[in-house]
Amino acid sequence: MDELFSLVLRFIGYFITEILLGTFFYAIGWPFVKVATLGKYPNSEWLSGSTKEAYVCCVGIVIFAIALMAVLGQFKL
Repeated sequence: MDELFSLVLRFIGYFITEILLGTFFYAIGWPFVKVATLGKYPNSEWLSGSTKEAYVCCVGIVIFAIALMAVLGQFKL
């Protein structure tokens, strides 16, 4: 029973991190990286598990965090 429970939790964790978060943050980061590198990166490496894909996801996380902070009023001038 413990093996089955562990397998189910591992599947749920994989689904959340790889599919939902990876896709969401990659989609946010892709246009910013494309503009910043003048169209050179990212190549068609979506869901390949490469480091370039991880960098694009990290840019997406940063952009999402900055946008969320702006929406919540953290940058009052």
